[in-house]
Amino acid sequence: MNEIISLAEMAAKTLTTDVIHLLRIELGEHGTVASMGNQVLIKISQADFESRLGNMLQQIQRVIDQHFPARQNHLSIIIQDNEARYQNVFKIWKSA
Repeated sequence: MNEIISLAEMAAKTLTTDVIHLLRIELGEHGTVASMGNQVLIKISQADFESRLGNMLQQIQRVIDQHFPARQNHLSIIIQDNEARYQNVFKIWKSA
């Protein structure tokens, strides 16, 4: 049983690491992307948070669906402004 849990945790970490690498390329200079446990943390400017958040969420969803269409795990993504005053947390569900 512990082996199955370890394999699932390793798969989740691998997916998270791959997504972080992809989003770093996709966002370029518009944000920083890091790991926070099994979550993806994206930090952007307050101006981008206030004006581009909706478009950014769609862009992230589209890129992840395009590059990782068959996901075995959910992804939890946190987007914050650089001063950590504003935050949005959302999930991208695993494939059906």
